Amino acid sequence: MEHTEIHSTRETVYFIISLVVSIIIYALTAVSIIGIAVALGIFVLLLFTNALMLGSIRGNGVRIHEKQFPDVYESVQTLSKEIGLKKVPDVFVIQSEGALNAFATRFFGRNMVVLYSEVFELAREKGHAELDFIIAHELAHIKHRHVWKNLLLLPAKFIPFLSEAYSRSCEYTCDRHAAYITQNGPAAKRALALLGIGKKMYAEINVDAFREQIKTESNPFVWLSEVLSSHPRLPKRIQALEKFEKSGVRFYTQDPGKIVLGAMLLFGTLGAVYFISIAVFAGGAFAYSQFIPTNWDEDLYAEEDFLVEGQTPLMTAASVGNLSEVEQAVKSGEDIHKKDSEGADALMYAVYSGHSAVASYLLSEGANANTADNYSTALGTAVMFGDHKSAILLMENGADPSLAGPDGVNPLEYMGASSKEELIKFLESGSY
Repeated sequence: MEHTEIHSTRETVYFIISLVVSIIIYALTAVSIIGIAVALGIFVLLLFTNALMLGSIRGNGVRIHEKQFPDVYESVQTLSKEIGLKKVPDVFVIQSEGALNAFATRFFGRNMVVLYSEVFELAREKGHAELDFIIAHELAHIKHRHVWKNLLLLPAKFIPFLSEAYSRSCEYTCDRHAAYITQNGPAAKRALALLGIGKKMYAEINVDAFREQIKTESNPFVWLSEVLSSHPRLPKRIQALEKFEKSGVRFYTQDPGKIVLGAMLLFGTLGAVYFISIAVFAGGAFAYSQFIPTNWDEDLYAEEDFLVEGQTPLMTAASVGNLSEVEQAVKSGEDIHKKDSEGADALMYAVYSGHSAVASYLLSEGANANTADNYSTALGTAVMFGDHKSAILLMENGADPSLAGPDGVNPLEYMGASSKEELIKFLESGSY
């Protein structure tokens, strides 16, 4: 598992598309007084109903803390720290009447994680590792700011398939982040299997046979049910974790022939006009999901797909912390400032992997301490992942803690510091 591969590239693409659509809708609404009034009314109504629901949860649910299920509370604290949250979210357990679920949300500026009782009971039935993955998954939603992003992208929900596609990509990101934090791939896959078969039988499930359903259950109804859903199919989520682990097992893909043939028969019965309008959109969405390659396309499994386009031998050596190879590559004339397709240079690779010795050497050879990739600055990455040694090293070499990365957050804000000196003090003391 590599933390540089946690974030789904599709999430970024869908977020940008949804953001553009939402901005356009906001702009169109703003030019109309009636439109503004209607939009504000809908927004206030949604906030009010959501606040009522969360108020009921906080009033009737059981809050986890040091005196209430302290073993789970300790896990929540540990996972929150490892995932990089400055404040531990409130965690509540509610009666689920047999339903298996958990979700992350916000209540008047406070992050919350809500666990359904059927899921929480895992902790009482020797399923601590699986429960840790589920909790870490919800903490990842908070870490990646999916809660407020969904609020920002509310207008995009009126565009068919778009918000669902964005939501599914977020789920892949959080699955990988949770698996990376817990470092227990088998438990992560069992936790996902739990959602398909329940807490009694999940431990007996044959994961490989479950993943095989990706291929065997290839028909238009299964495909359509997924593209209309906010979550990917469970076998595909498990297979995505297999790829994140680079386990080398056989991977399955959907049978496009069966899906296309079935879709033609289905839409043909609805009439020529209706069939044409639906087929154009569905065919485009299908082509994107099946044939456009990305680094984290859940249906591609060739080994080379795990390499970032443009990655140089210097970057690879920096990523694994091989200082001698890094020195040899620099002396042989490799460009220390060259970036891959995601904007990362060799210094970013060293910081991502926590190899401060390699980072120190690259800085001494002229690497840019304020470098950034498509997601964050090198300093922001070091602070986010708790690599305080590399963070201090970067600032000693000119990194600006007030400089925000593409994610819009700078290290001072992240650590709650008011100055570079205070940030260094926090990092040296380990307090924040």
